Amino acid sequence: MGDKHYSSHFPIVVDLSVVALVAVLAAMLYLFGIQLSGQPTSLTNSVRDAAIFDTRGTPG
Repeated sequence: MGDKHYSSHFPIVVDLSVVALVAVLAAMLYLFGIQLSGQPTSLTNSVRDAAIFDTRGTPG
């Protein structure tokens, strides 16, 4: 009967571990992108200089 007390906290631990895993993977992907680009500021500059196309009025 004591297992019910511990099982109620299990999903919270799983949720936190999934969030932590996603954060670590996102950081690793960002660092991998920096390594591939060769320049640490080129990733943020490419986002700042990105062209925005408004396609809401085009048929499609």
